[in-house]
Amino acid sequence: MAQIERLNSLRETAALWHERAGQENASAETRNGLQAWLGKSAEHVAAYRSIERSWSQLKNAASAPQIIQLRHESAMRLTRQTAATLRPLRWTLAAALILLSLGAALWILHPNGFGLSSLAWRKSETQSPIVRTYATKTGDRLTIALEDGSQVTLNTETQLEVAFSKSSRTVRLSRGEALFEVAKDRTRSFVVQTQNRRFVAVGTAFDVHIQTDQVKVTMLEGTVHAESMEPGSLILATVTAGEQLITSSRAQQSVRRVDAERETSWRRGQLIFDNTPLGEAVDELNRYSSTHIVLVDSKLAGLRLSGTFATGGTSTFVEALTAYFPIQIEHADARMVTLKARD
Repeated sequence: MAQIERLNSLRETAALWHERAGQENASAETRNGLQAWLGKSAEHVAAYRSIERSWSQLKNAASAPQIIQLRHESAMRLTRQTAATLRPLRWTLAAALILLSLGAALWILHPNGFGLSSLAWRKSETQSPIVRTYATKTGDRLTIALEDGSQVTLNTETQLEVAFSKSSRTVRLSRGEALFEVAKDRTRSFVVQTQNRRFVAVGTAFDVHIQTDQVKVTMLEGTVHAESMEPGSLILATVTAGEQLITSSRAQQSVRRVDAERETSWRRGQLIFDNTPLGEAVDELNRYSSTHIVLVDSKLAGLRLSGTFATGGTSTFVEALTAYFPIQIEHADARMVTLKARD
């Protein structure tokens, strides 16, 4: 009996490797992991070959009416069963697989039998998304290659969670700003959730920036649909390349034309200002440095500024202000630089 359990466990592992490595967008890391696992023993190779044969039989019989009905019944049971009551389902799924292969005796006893155990089937059909969390500190940027081929770049002080499954691609942005370059997948939309909105894309590039109770979505390529978080909600707005959607927690929103490259210049370590109010420019620069600039005289906030500055380049920014504007330093230390109108 122990031998049978060991072989079943081995085939379950082989089935999971087969599912992961068989996807079109399987990563190099996954393929290398499979090769390493196969290289550990001849038993691993035999188990994997058995899964390949079984999978071929499954594909050939997938359209059979009795199989479709059994899978439907199994899926309905899975939605009602808890983990503590799944054991009867194990044998229901086993019976469904036996219809496709060599019969009950081979399923239980033969080491080279059908191969795909009911447990492995259940894992592949119902496995919850693996959630990964990423975050950056002040002044940091982080670029992540996701398993589907998409790429995410996190700006300063950003945190997000990535939850992918076989049927969905979901990212939850809790703070900060991130730029998404989405790989096309017509079977799974790419969804970014934040505050009271979800932004749905298929293959596109866009930036999402949380500012207190406001969210800005800037489009570089493609199209994104903005929806509320309510199930089955209608599309609230559609944003295309060169547009920026501004939405708030109060459900207010607007769409405007912008220079998307300028809006996302932070990913190149730059901040580009074009006739920008000084107060806004200071707020933006402060995001990237632990040394904050404070305008003592409120009237300075309305001055207009144009130019390109490095993210985190506080000292250079202050030098430019004091050189070209009637501004002087009132106080400076490692944590703060206060500026006032020149006497």
